[in-house]
Amino acid sequence: MSTEVTTSNKRATANRDGKRAIACYLIATALIVVTGLLGPSVVVLTLTNQHSWLPPYWFGESPNDWLVSSLIYVALIIAGYGVWVALRALKNGWAPRVDRLIALGVGTTAAVTLVPPMASGDVLIYAAYGRIIATGGNPYQTTPADIIRLGYDPVIIATERPWQSAKSIYGPVATWIQWLSSEIGGDSIHLTVWMLQLSVAIGLIVSGLLLLKLIGPDLERRRRVVLLGMANPLLIWTVLAGAHNESIAVMFALFALVLFRRHIFLAGVLLGIAGCTKLSIGLVGVAMLWSLRANHRKMLMLCLGAGLTMIGLYSFVGLEAFQQARSQGSFISTGTPHKAIFSFFDLFLPGVLVRTIIGIASWVGLFLVAILISQVFPKSVVPKAHEDDTTPDAIRYVAIYAIAWLLTSMYTLPWYDLTAWIALACLASSRLDQLMVVRTASLAIAYVPGRDPRARQLLGELSGSLEWFSARLRDTISPIIELSLLIALIVWARRRDAQWWPYDWPKRDKKALTP
Repeated sequence: MSTEVTTSNKRATANRDGKRAIACYLIATALIVVTGLLGPSVVVLTLTNQHSWLPPYWFGESPNDWLVSSLIYVALIIAGYGVWVALRALKNGWAPRVDRLIALGVGTTAAVTLVPPMASGDVLIYAAYGRIIATGGNPYQTTPADIIRLGYDPVIIATERPWQSAKSIYGPVATWIQWLSSEIGGDSIHLTVWMLQLSVAIGLIVSGLLLLKLIGPDLERRRRVVLLGMANPLLIWTVLAGAHNESIAVMFALFALVLFRRHIFLAGVLLGIAGCTKLSIGLVGVAMLWSLRANHRKMLMLCLGAGLTMIGLYSFVGLEAFQQARSQGSFISTGTPHKAIFSFFDLFLPGVLVRTIIGIASWVGLFLVAILISQVFPKSVVPKAHEDDTTPDAIRYVAIYAIAWLLTSMYTLPWYDLTAWIALACLASSRLDQLMVVRTASLAIAYVPGRDPRARQLLGELSGSLEWFSARLRDTISPIIELSLLIALIVWARRRDAQWWPYDWPKRDKKALTP
């Protein structure tokens, strides 16, 4: 009787947590939508040439900077709490209907697509690159500023000042999507941006459906995949609300993982397409390759598929496109411990030297942390399609590399977390789930308002109090949290007997040589 009562109480608690999680998902999304509907602000982008009948919609209320920032701060706190509670509810046996969770994901995605992009001006530079191609230029050679100096262009002029002198760092597939959006949008920045928002939304929804394909019919696993992937409000803010093309690269990478079960070469082709969208998605390729390390023929097939595709697609746009994509590797983003370290040592050492040392330390850290956590990382819950199927291993390695990269990289932004979340959704529950909730929510909060200070001539200045508050979130609080999470990850692994270097082949070789 006591066991039955305990089980009943646990189930009731799980159901309460589940209802609370769904409420948080909806409230967080509603706050994001309300912020967008208020119109251009320090959070919401300014779009000209508005079509009253066509999304995205807004009312143009010129809201106070603290009001819109606070709405998003609250939304992200609620979103993080909602994901945290959803994880606990699932662990305790909460069993909502999967179709309703899918409807939740599709519905919240659609709602945010109906309002203007927020927090980042990246989508405006996407529109500018598309416009450059549509008017006969090359965004890998020509900057928006080059066009602006020649005369007025209704799309390119909307590009925010910091990025007007930047050439494209995106792969040819992303660039062609930008071109298609520009062809449809024409002279309207409003319509062009909405086309780009739709491409990101489609990427997120298709990625969620591909995850369901990978995870199989098990209902418990499907619930986790939808709540952490398709419907996750942290991802809806960081990726969709900012209209970042990360979702498109991840979508192609997931297509590659679906094909990976039976068609290695075709999986390589899709992996190449993903890499031609955004080069950083290559860590998925590394994970797939490592999972095949026992079969050299399949490794070669995967490399051939990816290599031929990337060479073929990049040949259309020229080698400078690849060089531009690689240039981002030397950047250091605010919000990381690396930026704080760089700012200190840059006071008395050459900046190039400091940047180089930090870059080398980051790569070494990535390598060591990946080795450490790989020994204790939770197992993949993706079923094997056949005996030789290494897809579950590949997805597990994606999660390992992505989390190690996010916490050691000197250039990391909130929307980069999408790859880690997509892979983590396919793994067994662990403390890493909570770690990623804190990581994504805290870094997303640090990037609110998110607009570059040099873009404020379009918006008016931030109030002094908000400027000070947002700067301290980004340059002080965020680096402390990021460093704390890295330490927590290492401590978690070490307490489970993970070794910094678990490989014993030097000892084995020595024994083999001993007579």
